Amino acid sequence: MFAKKTILVFSMVASLISLKKTAEAQHEIFFCGERIPVSNNFVANKLMDIIRRQIPNINLASLRAKAQTFFPYVAGYLKLMGIPEDFKYLPVVESGFNLLVSAVGARGFWQIMPATGREKGLSVDGGYDERDDFQKSTIAACKVLKDNYNLLIRLNKVASWVLAAAAYNFGIGNVSKAVKKQGTDYFTMNLNPETSIYVYKIIAVKELFEYPELYMKGFGYNVFSTAPQKKLPDLRDTEVDEKVFEKMEVQVLENLVEKKTEPKFVAGHISGKYKNFRDGDFVSISLNEDLFVKGGFAKKETVLKGAGWIIDGKVYVDLGYGHDVTLCDAASVKGIPVGRLTKGEPVLLKNNIFDENAQWK
Repeated sequence: MFAKKTILVFSMVASLISLKKTAEAQHEIFFCGERIPVSNNFVANKLMDIIRRQIPNINLASLRAKAQTFFPYVAGYLKLMGIPEDFKYLPVVESGFNLLVSAVGARGFWQIMPATGREKGLSVDGGYDERDDFQKSTIAACKVLKDNYNLLIRLNKVASWVLAAAAYNFGIGNVSKAVKKQGTDYFTMNLNPETSIYVYKIIAVKELFEYPELYMKGFGYNVFSTAPQKKLPDLRDTEVDEKVFEKMEVQVLENLVEKKTEPKFVAGHISGKYKNFRDGDFVSISLNEDLFVKGGFAKKETVLKGAGWIIDGKVYVDLGYGHDVTLCDAASVKGIPVGRLTKGEPVLLKNNIFDENAQWK
């Protein structure tokens, strides 16, 4: 399988865990709408154990480039079949979007076993194995995921895409039996070694691909770049508005369904000069209006600072609010194009947890 080739993504989880030990940000992570208990000591310790046992050995820049080519098509099939888009990361973990054949006979981007392929209508015995066909194998994989989800409802009275993902690796029969004996929380279940870390791997890839700026500090360099890297400056040695990093206690999370809220965009602009910007340099953003966050707000004209990283020609900046606030360009697209990283450039801060009733305390 692709497990040995995706182990660098586990290192980012160390940064995730460190966030629960610091007070820089509220760090809530969701997979397919289910909240992941990253602040639970059991989960954190398990993640750390996985990290200690793995050795990074993958070219993430190349993997990201390849994945970005296939993501739009996979996401389209997932949407068509009513499956959460987060599952586009499953083939990254399974194969890295390479046509592989495993030692046990799993094949293609989705690493489908022969019997499963036949069951879902694929031809696997002739001169051409349809598990290598991108379109047909993607549809077949979607059918497996959807069937897993529906069978969990029918057999176990539980609607969980997390468990459906685990069943993709372990089989729906095995997961259903485990649920009956151990309950419905994947993160506390005693499963075989591979399945027990399978969903963690998918979540790790999702986090690193979608929020790379939050984890670069833990790495100390840009894991998506092949260019020479400089050492990341220590945040504690810079002059940063203390209000940005006020204490925001992280709760012990349960597997709750994500509460959908409409984000609010707050206007700001870039301050400072960035003629020779390099990975790890700090970017300063001046607020044009108040920014409400959990536990308070940053006033208008407050200057927020965070380390920036060049990924896909854009600068992604960690402003210290974790998933809650992301930096976007004036068109509300995440990241600032390198060529527009100039003083006075208008930007938008996407506030994903905006609460009209929030008050400064």
